[in-house]
Amino acid sequence: MNFFKQTPKLYDMRNLSALFLTSMVVSVAYGQTSIQGVVKDGTSMISMPGVTVSIKGKAVSTKTDATGKFQISAAPTDSLVFNFLGYRTQTVYIGNQTQLSVFLENENKALEEVVVIGYGTQKKADLTGSISSLKSSDITKQPAMSAMQSIQGKAAGLNIVANEAPGSSPNVIIRGLGTALSGRNPLYIVDGIAQDDINNISPSDIESMDVLKDASSASIYGLRAANGVIIVTTKKGKAGSVNINYESYAGMKKILNRVKMANGEQFRTYFNENLSSLGIKEWSLKPNQPFETDWYDELIKTGTVFNNAINIAGGSEKIDYFVSANNYTENGILEGSKYVRNTIRNNNVYKFLNNRLKFSQNLNLTLTTSTPKPNSAFTTAYKQSPLVPLQYSNGRYGIGRVNQSTGLVGIEGSSGQKIGNLNSIGNPVYEVLRQNERLNTLRLQGSFEGEFKITDYLKLNSRIGANKFYSKQRVFTDIKDNWLQANPLKTEANFYEEKAKGKPGNVTFADNSLKYENLEQFRWSWETFLTFNKTFDKHNLEAVLGMSREKYDINSMNSQTGYNVPGKEQYWNIDLASDEYQLITRQTYYTPRALASYFGRVQYNYDSRYYVTATLRRDASSVFRNTGKYWGTFPSFGIGWTASNEQFMKDVNWISFFKVRANYGHLGNQNIPLNVFNIFSSPVSSNYNYVFGPEQNMVYGSAKGTPPVDLSWEITKEAGAGIDFTLFNNLSGSVDYYHKKNTNTILDVTPIYSSPDEKNYYAHGAKVVNQGVEVTLNWNKTISPEFSYSVGVNYAYNNNKVTEVVHTFDGATGGSLNNGEITKQLRVGQPIYAWWMFESIGVYQDENDVASHPSFGPAKPGYLKYKDQNGDGVIDTRDKKFFGSFIPSSTYGINLGINYKAIDFNVSGYGVAGNKIYNGMKSTRIDGGENIALSTFENRWTGPGSTNVHPGAERAIWASNYFLESGSYFRINNITLGYTFNRLYSTK
Repeated sequence: MNFFKQTPKLYDMRNLSALFLTSMVVSVAYGQTSIQGVVKDGTSMISMPGVTVSIKGKAVSTKTDATGKFQISAAPTDSLVFNFLGYRTQTVYIGNQTQLSVFLENENKALEEVVVIGYGTQKKADLTGSISSLKSSDITKQPAMSAMQSIQGKAAGLNIVANEAPGSSPNVIIRGLGTALSGRNPLYIVDGIAQDDINNISPSDIESMDVLKDASSASIYGLRAANGVIIVTTKKGKAGSVNINYESYAGMKKILNRVKMANGEQFRTYFNENLSSLGIKEWSLKPNQPFETDWYDELIKTGTVFNNAINIAGGSEKIDYFVSANNYTENGILEGSKYVRNTIRNNNVYKFLNNRLKFSQNLNLTLTTSTPKPNSAFTTAYKQSPLVPLQYSNGRYGIGRVNQSTGLVGIEGSSGQKIGNLNSIGNPVYEVLRQNERLNTLRLQGSFEGEFKITDYLKLNSRIGANKFYSKQRVFTDIKDNWLQANPLKTEANFYEEKAKGKPGNVTFADNSLKYENLEQFRWSWETFLTFNKTFDKHNLEAVLGMSREKYDINSMNSQTGYNVPGKEQYWNIDLASDEYQLITRQTYYTPRALASYFGRVQYNYDSRYYVTATLRRDASSVFRNTGKYWGTFPSFGIGWTASNEQFMKDVNWISFFKVRANYGHLGNQNIPLNVFNIFSSPVSSNYNYVFGPEQNMVYGSAKGTPPVDLSWEITKEAGAGIDFTLFNNLSGSVDYYHKKNTNTILDVTPIYSSPDEKNYYAHGAKVVNQGVEVTLNWNKTISPEFSYSVGVNYAYNNNKVTEVVHTFDGATGGSLNNGEITKQLRVGQPIYAWWMFESIGVYQDENDVASHPSFGPAKPGYLKYKDQNGDGVIDTRDKKFFGSFIPSSTYGINLGINYKAIDFNVSGYGVAGNKIYNGMKSTRIDGGENIALSTFENRWTGPGSTNVHPGAERAIWASNYFLESGSYFRINNITLGYTFNRLYSTK
């Protein structure tokens, strides 16, 4: 909206008479007619008031009214010029037309064909690398706390897995997983400044996101770009009218497709079968139990999401400004779980010397408040028996106790009757209620950039960025209540009796505790670069040369724990802790990380047909100061050919655009596990020099184990090729192939011949290859000025494979049963983190079956039967085999959009395929005492011939493919129906 009305100029009567007479002469000379029409936004199809409509070359003009309509007198030989700030000027020849419908293209529309490539921009048609670009409308169409959640399924090759805990960051993997322990998320560049995630940024503040997926486009960021780079550009004001934008939405969150669990009677039957299998005959659960609890109904509630955002944008010849505020509030599905984020942003651009000198300032302040709740409560709800009550009659929360004399679940019993354990599972509702945690954070992020246009083809940019972060965490624990909950028959008197027996100051019998932690971080960067951009006839050349410095400090983390503080939250203060107990104080320091870099890039094209791009970056990282391997060199090279611009393609009308490109490059990853060299705690401290200068009073200690060789960064070498095309003016897309090899993969190595003196250590343990294909197709069709639609699909296939494992590494990479059993192996030819376990081939039916087939340990009827892979008559670890990976081999997305007048309707979906999930919950439920899924109960083995697939109650369960399930899914992650209101008032 523009609330500033321009003051009209005053003319005397002679000027008005002259203008009137001139108009009459023109009308007579050219036979003018009345031209009418309407002007609309070419994207939203919304009518545009205030558009200037003028006759080209003449001092005659008018403006569109509040409904976008205009009327002007002009000759058939005239052309009308339509002009509106922020939109591309359009000229229309009149001819014999008397009614016109004009669609203006927002200048941002032109930006759709321009991508941010790091230290500059480039037309999408000129790229030699693989970059996915997303506009503001792609982000805001899907309401979400984080912009990364909003683009799920909208870019090929991005696997985005959301964590449903309020305020949590999604996991983002680009083109497969190549690292085992190091950071796997991409590098985020926000307005030129690097940061770890973008949860502190309101999605409505984002203008565009450009995903640099290959080495050719990402190598400009060197040793931080191995996992890809996502460049985020926030919104800025534009010269012209003042625009006020308000966005609001509300939503609900619910768990769909809950696992159907056994009810009380079914659990009783299964539990008794379990006792019988164990040979326990002294007692069993009797019918007509006193309690029946649906734990998920008790635990889960409907979550809510509220978002409100407002921004004001505008500008003049001297300044462009953008100011925004956002509140995002999410109430989780666990009682008391809440996350609140408030952000304020101010982006200004100051212009001097006829725009030859510009200063840009970007500031973002984010405040968050959260009350985290334990996700382990979901597991507890799955496990706990439905026969356990929510609460007992004495008000205590129910746990797994049973009167073994009566066979009834509960704590009630007469003298001489035995109250024993039904299971050791807790109460999920109490688990949530007892966690009293408050987390407050403040992040202030800002940058200041100067740009000086030295000549028409040479400019200098210098940018300083800073990021300050504070967090304060308070955790209140009701020690007394937890003690009483552990045994519902105990009383407060019992608690204080036990306290009296112990030593004074024993915190085990304090009433409560309060843990207070605060963390402070600071990060700054400085970059300066020159850009040369000049066209010589048909030769187009751009070169960038620059340097960068960055330092990342986790200054300190202070922790204090006090006891017997007031119970009300407003009085949670360490200063109010009782003097009866000693205050526990801990201070931890972290070694800073520093980065020094030099970079350069040359881009050349001849006649927009032949393209060459070359990039070189040199990085030095203090992370590797102990090894002496400071510096790394990361080159890349790309070529392209736009065949559609060749003369022999000019007559091929159905091909609007066709380009072939190829590239190769090296990338690095410095995000080795943080404690390889230095995570250190007081009281030891010392002066320490690091590669870029002295750091005083840094605390240091020993690394985990003793690496046999010095660690350095992980290195990625990637080659790729692709095509981009537009056909029939409506169908556009791209196809990409890539081969990405990760060397120096860092692993937590276990020596093959281990001994008490040979502990695990970090080492470069493997090489991993990801190769795949990405396909993107988009169909856009405008049926009429009032109706248009679009269909977009993308698909990515990735083959992950380990190509080399260091011979001193035993290959074990993790277990799933919490009993030390290894379920994953690193093996050449297999995916990283491949499932490695026994192959289940049925169920032992009787004793003869047990005797005729080898088993892993003692077996009996109802146990799972495993395949003897090597035929040696013994089941051991040599009979384990590989069963794929948890990493999807395919990801895909579908996006549909329909626009009719001011109404828009959008549907988007996302899916993965080709991965296996280990159902650890299923493996633990089978072992009695815990509740089971209804399907497990209905399909269980109950005797010879009952089933040859599912085991019986209480049967020894080893890791096998029986517990592997398909991880493939497709979900509709957004359905949006919107209505866009015309601007209510706008003048110039």
